Amino acid sequence: MTPEMTRTTARLSLLVGGGVLIQLAVITQFRIFGVVPDVIPVLIVSIGLLGGATMGATTGFIAGFLIDLILIQTMGVSSLLLTIGGYSAGMLRELRDPVHPLTNSAVGAAAAIFFTVGFGVMQFSLGQPAPEPWSMIWTTLLAGVYGALMAPLIFRAARWAMLPTLGRDDPVMRRRRATISSQSVLATPSINKRARRRATRQRKRFGQ
Repeated sequence: MTPEMTRTTARLSLLVGGGVLIQLAVITQFRIFGVVPDVIPVLIVSIGLLGGATMGATTGFIAGFLIDLILIQTMGVSSLLLTIGGYSAGMLRELRDPVHPLTNSAVGAAAAIFFTVGFGVMQFSLGQPAPEPWSMIWTTLLAGVYGALMAPLIFRAARWAMLPTLGRDDPVMRRRRATISSQSVLATPSINKRARRRATRQRKRFGQ
């Protein structure tokens, strides 16, 4: 294992483990409009967007396993949902390679909604009482809003964790390079003045 990969693994372990503990010990104590924000799905898809499908699925499985283990709930439910979310975000990164700044918020909202709906469906299939429809709709909508709002900050944390191994795959740097390249192209005239005058003289000559 290279030194860069070792640093990335250590940072990801700290980020995922710390994120799970903060979510379960601190964030669950706060309900905003009756809904608890969930940072873990957004964190996992952020890692998937940066590291690819394998990295997203692996961290999703580990985070889900820790959640199920700490909460002493049905093992595998959170792991399955987070693994699917991390893998899907990684596939989006590998197939589409999105660099638009709003991609993080869109994917974060989708991840929060997917985890909320998926967890409710899984719990109901395991014999748990189903929530009221309007309550489920309200929870899902707010989960998506919270996911979109938290995504930029969480994406920065995930980028910090994976920075040693990102290199030229860093989406922030690629976005800056693309912006600089487009600005330089727009600033450079496609035809200089001398070539324009030459073309004008040739048109006049053929016109005569």
